[in-house]
Amino acid sequence: MIWEYVVKGILIGLIFGVPAGAIGALTIQRTLEKGFIAGFLTGAGSSAADLLYAAVGIFGIAAISDFLTAYQNIFQIVGGVFIVVLGISILRKKEKPSGAQETKENLCFCFLSSFGTAVMNPATILSFMIAFAAFEIDGNVGVVEGAGLVLGILAGTLGWWLGLSGGVSLFRERITDRIYKWLNKILGSFMMIFGIVMMIRSVWPWIVQR
Repeated sequence: MIWEYVVKGILIGLIFGVPAGAIGALTIQRTLEKGFIAGFLTGAGSSAADLLYAAVGIFGIAAISDFLTAYQNIFQIVGGVFIVVLGISILRKKEKPSGAQETKENLCFCFLSSFGTAVMNPATILSFMIAFAAFEIDGNVGVVEGAGLVLGILAGTLGWWLGLSGGVSLFRERITDRIYKWLNKILGSFMMIFGIVMMIRSVWPWIVQR
């Protein structure tokens, strides 16, 4: 039944959404700075990347999978650098902005920057394969069931980002400039550390071999 795969997809999406990492920190910061829509679209960019990798994993698109695996370290280095740059930009923010900040350009950047960050981690395919095995989903899934699974994953991750950005937006008006400044320090530092660790993990095999 297709609904069985949709439900499994939603559960997988929620499991993948909760350990949000750098994208979670970015979603919280942008919700505080620009509002709910900007925060949600930041998370949605990550969901779009998850949708891509889930489709590759479930439909076994070997050519794409092999390409991403072959250049995985390079992708992760680029992604790590981008996360560090975003972290530095957050650290430099001092005061809470006033007024509406959700311009069309800002919203597009929120989505695309998050998608670019998330898609630079091809190891996500392996994570999905582990999740599929845990939910007893093998490689014989039909096209319809596979589509239901992928859409379920999308719904699950979007549900997580909706809850996170919505919850943070409830407290947005209560955040003072001082709290906003400290939150930026915490979130920015976390993102920088996350990006640096990501880069180290990427180059570590080369260091060990030498």
